[in-house]
Amino acid sequence: YITKRLKEISKNNSMTPRKKFSQLPINRVSARIGWLLAALVPIVSIAFTSKFTQRNEPNAKATPLVSGSDTRLVQFCSENIKDTRAFVLFTHGTCVVVDNEPDPEVIKQKALEILAKTAKPDARFVCTPVEDHNIIVSYSEPVFHLRFKDEIELHRKEIEQDFRRFLTEEESADITPAWEPPFHAKVGLRSRARLLKDAASPLIARIIAPQNAEKAGANVTASVSF
Repeated sequence: YITKRLKEISKNNSMTPRKKFSQLPINRVSARIGWLLAALVPIVSIAFTSKFTQRNEPNAKATPLVSGSDTRLVQFCSENIKDTRAFVLFTHGTCVVVDNEPDPEVIKQKALEILAKTAKPDARFVCTPVEDHNIIVSYSEPVFHLRFKDEIELHRKEIEQDFRRFLTEEESADITPAWEPPFHAKVGLRSRARLLKDAASPLIARIIAPQNAEKAGANVTASVSF
């Protein structure tokens, strides 16, 4: 199902950025920069599958407990794990999906390669609301951030006011002083900054792999904060 949804999303994303963003109530300047905020193959389908269906299944994976840490990312990934899918969580909250690799060492290497390929200063992204008013920020590769409503609300003022410092020089040059992106795009800009932090210092917090192949960093989870 995931593969089918990814193909559908990829097909939908083949439309031009102008067409995609023409449906949004934003001004012409925002539309010009809109293509910078559009991912080619978002993985939001993850949010519409196991998270909502596996919680009542007898074979759903138990949530690993980490003393003193927020384990919601671990829980989300554990609920969405499959025989052919592993999740690699980095310390600043970046999640990389690695498919069809049973070897933990290969999973690590693939995740590092995918992270490096994705983490560009102007990396495109898509923000999608999911259950409980959380937001998934997905990128052109199988990489995402899961932003939780309580953290968003806790930092809403900063998210609203200081988004410009997360723009690249080229992006900043292409907007006017009055330009105001949608709130979810501001969340995405902050998430992209965390993507760049994880790429600059790629420290794996945890690996959630099929059949418990490995659980790295037993006392560490990826950050969910802003």
